[in-house]
Amino acid sequence: MEPLDQNQRIQNKMYPFSMYENSIWNTFKNNFAIKYLEWSGKLSLKDYIKTSVVLITIFSVISVGLFLITPSVYLSKVLVSFAILFIGLSFVPLISLLCRRFNDIGLNKIKLLYLFFPVLGALYIFFVLLKEGEDSISFIKKEEKHFWGADWTISTNKLIYALSIILLLGVCNIIYKPLVNTTLLISKVETMASYIVDEYTKYTTRDNVNRNKEDSSLKNKAEQERIEREQIEKQKNEQNQERIRLENLEKAKQKNIDQAQNAIEKFYLAIDQQNYNEAFNMFSDNQRNVIGNFFDWKQGYQNTISVKLKKLKLKDYSDSSISFEYLLYSNDQTSNGIVAKVFSGNIVLVKINGAWCIDSQDGELLRSEVIRDSYSSSNRDSYTRR
Repeated sequence: MEPLDQNQRIQNKMYPFSMYENSIWNTFKNNFAIKYLEWSGKLSLKDYIKTSVVLITIFSVISVGLFLITPSVYLSKVLVSFAILFIGLSFVPLISLLCRRFNDIGLNKIKLLYLFFPVLGALYIFFVLLKEGEDSISFIKKEEKHFWGADWTISTNKLIYALSIILLLGVCNIIYKPLVNTTLLISKVETMASYIVDEYTKYTTRDNVNRNKEDSSLKNKAEQERIEREQIEKQKNEQNQERIRLENLEKAKQKNIDQAQNAIEKFYLAIDQQNYNEAFNMFSDNQRNVIGNFFDWKQGYQNTISVKLKKLKLKDYSDSSISFEYLLYSNDQTSNGIVAKVFSGNIVLVKINGAWCIDSQDGELLRSEVIRDSYSSSNRDSYTRR
């Protein structure tokens, strides 16, 4: 067996490039969409042609489609919009593509400025880009490829590239040239720009109006909630003040009732103890005018042995006048012996200079009976208040 030379050993060790060569669509996606910001890499002639053909085909097909389906009234606006949008989206990836192609053929990227020369610059770039790269790798063995265009030669790829350029020029000449040649192009662009600005202004204005409405609504809601809180707080304060006022009135009422009851107790206790001067001083001027002078009034109790107040019941109340129903027991000395009497009536007190005085009094004898002995101290029960 003959020994293998060095080239054959290299051939056996190397993998065939066809196993890793991308299809035309995958090449376009990789170089145009994925590497759109890669400036320092290299792009082979074959990959450049594939990417350019796909890009030109996309532009041409969409342009022709829009030209066929768009009504004539909106045709120019639609085509100009599409061209502007396509160029805007393709500008950065296309410059990146050209930079990597220049790196592959060993040219300075500054020569991209030739694109700004309308005819000669574009032709120069067109022919320069079709040069072979400096470090092209030629593989010894190529296996059969199973995708469209994979077995094309460089010349075939260049021909396809040229045809795609012709297609692009034809589309531009037929579809876009009328727009360029008319004097309305600038006005159309201005109209489109004005339309975009107007739409943006409307959007921002509407957004601002909606935002202002929302802010106003939030402010009104917050103000309404604040007013409601203030009203609730005011109601609570008023309720607390009313509750305190009623409590104070009730306390004052009870205090007046207690003072009036104490005055009646003191009056009858003074009569029971025959302290008539003290009892007479508890009458108001109105009552004194009714009962007469002190001595005549005192004479009415000359036979009274004892007086006991058994019951007091509140009948009517005001801040200046209080009336009670009373039940009174008394023992009187008569010729027949000691007579036990029970009286019932009404007594009215008025407040004079902070003191409660008896202003009127009436009574009715409920029963009277003679008892054998004098009033027993053991039967002196205290009266019941109501």
